[in-house]
Amino acid sequence: MAPQLEFSDFETEVLGVPRRALVVTPAERIRVGRARLAGAEPTLPKASPLDDEIVRQVASWPRPVDVVLLRSWGGSEARSWAFEPDLDDAGTEELAYAIMRDQLAFYRDVLALGVHALVATDLSAREFDAMLRANTRLLRELTGRARGNAALLHDPADRWVLTHLTLWTTRPFDEFVLQGLPELFSLVDRHRDDLAALVEARRP
Repeated sequence: MAPQLEFSDFETEVLGVPRRALVVTPAERIRVGRARLAGAEPTLPKASPLDDEIVRQVASWPRPVDVVLLRSWGGSEARSWAFEPDLDDAGTEELAYAIMRDQLAFYRDVLALGVHALVATDLSAREFDAMLRANTRLLRELTGRARGNAALLHDPADRWVLTHLTLWTTRPFDEFVLQGLPELFSLVDRHRDDLAALVEARRP
């Protein structure tokens, strides 16, 4: 059973135009660690139950969703998402890599549903650094495959996702909304045509 998440609309105004984001907040204490690593299968990446639930919500949301904001802190320890605190450095690195690798299918799914950016807020410095290094590691692997003429079907979309779509911040949610969200919507608008072409190219 997937941990409980709460979903809500956030509306703001950017350059006089109303804009909306879908906010995802943990409704319970969620810790990710050894169980996720034990279930990781490098040759068959799979989205987590949390990712699947987010995809279902985006698909059924009554309004179009441009941006998804993933809160890691819902106001208390009892409503938070984080890595298990007793993971060593090597475990932290491998967990971040497994999460990023497995989430590529999740990112492709929400991209096809019209989501143009996902931002995780309230991360600790440890989680932020690990996710950033995992992103870089995956991007290098996909770029190496492309240069070696061994790219897989989804690799072009995945490289775009890793370069443009995946965003993290240690900023608290409220601070990001005030300072970072207007810039994020501007970024979305700059890449909208590229995203549309990318999604269209993946249609059967």
